This record gives sequence, C-alpha cells and structure tokens, in this order.
Amino acid sequence: MEQKHPYRYKLHFLRLVPCAFYLNLAWRNIWRNKRRSLITISSILFAVFFSVVMRGFQLGSYKNMVDNVVQAYTGYIQVFDRKFQSDKIIENTILMDDRIISEIEKNKNVTMALPRLESFALASSGNQTKGVLVLGTDPDKDDQLTHLSRRLVQGTFLHNSDSAAIVSERLAKYLKVSIGDTLVLISQGFHGAGAAGKFLVKGILRFPSPDLDNKMVYLPLVQAQQFFSAENRVTSISLNLKNSNDLSRTVKKLQQKLGTQYDVRSWDTILVELKQQIGSDSAGGLIMLGMLYLIIGFGVFGTVQMMTAERRREFGVVVAVGMQKRRLGTILALEMLIMGLIGIAAGILLSIPVVWWGHVHPITLTGKMAESIIQYGMEPIMPTAWEAGYVINQTLVAMLIVFAAVILPVWNVTRLRVTKALRS
Repeated sequence: MEQKHPYRYKLHFLRLVPCAFYLNLAWRNIWRNKRRSLITISSILFAVFFSVVMRGFQLGSYKNMVDNVVQAYTGYIQVFDRKFQSDKIIENTILMDDRIISEIEKNKNVTMALPRLESFALASSGNQTKGVLVLGTDPDKDDQLTHLSRRLVQGTFLHNSDSAAIVSERLAKYLKVSIGDTLVLISQGFHGAGAAGKFLVKGILRFPSPDLDNKMVYLPLVQAQQFFSAENRVTSISLNLKNSNDLSRTVKKLQQKLGTQYDVRSWDTILVELKQQIGSDSAGGLIMLGMLYLIIGFGVFGTVQMMTAERRREFGVVVAVGMQKRRLGTILALEMLIMGLIGIAAGILLSIPVVWWGHVHPITLTGKMAESIIQYGMEPIMPTAWEAGYVINQTLVAMLIVFAAVILPVWNVTRLRVTKALRS
C-alpha cells in the first residue's frame, strides 16, 4: 500500500498561508490612503445604487401597465376556439361543458376561470344609435378579476339574475340614457339568427380609456347568450393567475390538457402592441443604464489609474527588494476586488430599502402626466418592482466593470521597470 506522507495536511495548510498573506496585505494597502479608497468604493456604490433603483422603477412601471390592462379586461391567459382568432365570428365560439372548466381549474396556478361572450351590436335610445361592444359575463367573477364595480359612477352593479345592462359613461351621454331608461340592442346571432332585445339600464361605468368608454355594454352572461341565440356558448375564457411569472409554463400545460380544439394564449400574444411598447421602452431604459455604467466605468478606471500612478515608486521599491511582479499584480487585483465587493454590497444595502419603499408606497403622479397616463387606462403611479433578478443582474454588471478596470493596472505592474519607477 502507498504510504501517506505524514506532513501532507501541513503542506496543504502552508499552501493556504500565501493566500491569507495576500489578503491581509491587500486589506492594509486599501486603508493606507483612506480618501483614495473611499473615492473608488463610492463610485462603485453609486453605480449599483442608481442602476438598481432606476431599473426597479422601469420594471415596476411595466408591471403596473400590464396589471392595469390585463386585469382590467383580458386576464393573463385566454382560451378560445381554435378558429376564433382567424375568423372572429360568433359561430367560432366555445360550447361550454363541465370538462373544460374542470380541466382549467385543476391547474394550481389558475385562481379564476371567467367565461365571456363578446360581439358587436347596434344600440339605440330614442333617435340616437351607435355601434357598441356587448360583453356578456358573470358579474361577480368579473368584479373579482377586473374590479368592475369600482368604475360604477351611477346606479347599481349587475347580478347574474338581472335582465338589465350597465353601459359606459360616454356611451350613455351619446345615447342620452340614464338609470332606469331602456336600451335597445340589435345584432346578428348564432348561425345568422336575428338578435333584438330591450334592456333596462341599471348602472353607468366610467373607463379611463376613451375607446372603451365610448362603446361598452355589459350584460349577465345568460342574458347575452339568449340575446345572441348562443346558449351555453362563449367567445373566450379569461384566466387569472396566482403567479404571473409562471405564465409561459401555465399556457403550455393548459394547451396540453385541453387539446388542439382550443387555442390557449397569454396576454402578450393577444395584446401585441402593448408587448411591443414595453419592449421598445425597455430597450431605451437599457441604453440609459449602459450610458450610466459607461460613465461610472470610466470614473472607476480613472480612479484606479490614479491610484496606480501615485504608488509607482512604492511598486518599484517592493520589486527592488525581492517582491515578484506577478505577486504584486495579484495583491493589486485583490485590493480592487475587495473595494469592488464593499462598494457593491453597500450599493445593494442602500438600494433595497428604497426599492421596497417604492414598491409598497409608489410615487403618485399628478398634473398633465397623470392625465395622459389615465387616458391610456393606466393608474397614474410609479411603483418599483420587488424582484431579485434585476438586482442580481446589476451586481454582475458592476463586478464586470471592476474586473475590466483592474486589467490595465495589473498589466502595467507586471511590466514595471524598476529603475524608472524608482526615479518617479
């Protein structure tokens, strides 16, 4: 048998001694000139702080935008008949049965399945007529998903048993209807059947979006199905999720469960324009972050170069007395790494409370900016996103800046000319 060396563990310990020596020496060198080191640490700290806070507000604004649009109307996921997207007619609707709802609700990430029947009709009151969007829904479930009752400005909210309608405010003004008046709807029903009906106006809703406020008529789902002669049929099933970050996997699982007869789509494939708007704005935000990092990177690089130039004679002396240039470069790299880690840790510790406060207490916008955001149906606030992903990303970028800034000084130290350095 091979005999183990009796001093094997001691040799391993001795190999660790230089590492501890280098760290100790690097730590002492950092605090020999506190002002210089604090300038370097501060530049890294502010880079991390501003990038995390800026990105937090960007992602928080996008999430607020998505939540306002998605939760106000579409839901995070919608289920359609396979033919509906190519030809949006009432014939291409889903025939409701217990199986489809039970299969959807089996998914642990789905908190609600809301069947809806949507189609266009001609609304009339007296001599006024206008094309409208008729939306048949379960009022109680819809209120849980979209908080529809909060938009009520007059009258009372719908119930499933009502034979009545609620209309949007601008549409009500155009048709000159108020609470208790009769609204006449005329359309074409399932398989070309005539659709005509009279509905009592029970409530009036106000939508921030002018487009929705000009055309919305809500009916209980059963009343809408009877009006369009489409009993037990719906155009879509809107789903609300427990965790919106698990969107794509939920879509995939539901599509596998429901089969090819149905088309399961996430909000970003339905609201393509909103997705593109967020993508273009996010790209602009990343460019701004890149410019910030570029400025900070040059600042860190300049500070490191100044630190190296000031210590040129010191480097010459320690090399002259026997220090290897490679080891000197290692110590210098450790100094920058330690300062970088201190700056990054301090930046994260300072930014986390700001991000948390912005998430819990979002900035409320006022004036013309608030009015313009309300016109798009958004809540006029600026929250921050409470997620770990973007904080980790900004940390990694800051570490790359530190590594990039130390390359040239270390290279210069390894190519140091002792005689020239001692004369400086």
